[in-house]
Amino acid sequence: MGKVIALLCLVGGAALCAVALGLLPAEHLALEAPRSVVFGAGAVFILAGFMLFARDHRASDSIASILLLTLAAIAGWATFYAPEGTIQRVFPFIPVGVNDALGRLLFGLGTVACVGMAVWALRRLFR
Repeated sequence: MGKVIALLCLVGGAALCAVALGLLPAEHLALEAPRSVVFGAGAVFILAGFMLFARDHRASDSIASILLLTLAAIAGWATFYAPEGTIQRVFPFIPVGVNDALGRLLFGLGTVACVGMAVWALRRLFR
């Protein structure tokens, strides 16, 4: 079962990367993010697939740290560079301005958490 999930991650990630590079048509997809961010999301899926295939703990730790840094880059883009209104309104009782600021704060905390976990994995790797 793990190999099937790894293959799905690899195929899905390759498809996202192909869409970001313009190799596959994307007229049916509503891409709100720049192509570099879509490419990063595809790379995350590909790294997750390789991490599921890895049997060595050192290889798994190094792939996991790269995966976490890529996730941090995507969340950092959503925090600092996403256009106004990208973070949709989830709770109807919170004003739109507060909802956008709260979403950016939470994405920023996710960025810090991903960088912290990546540093911990790299520290564990080089110990």
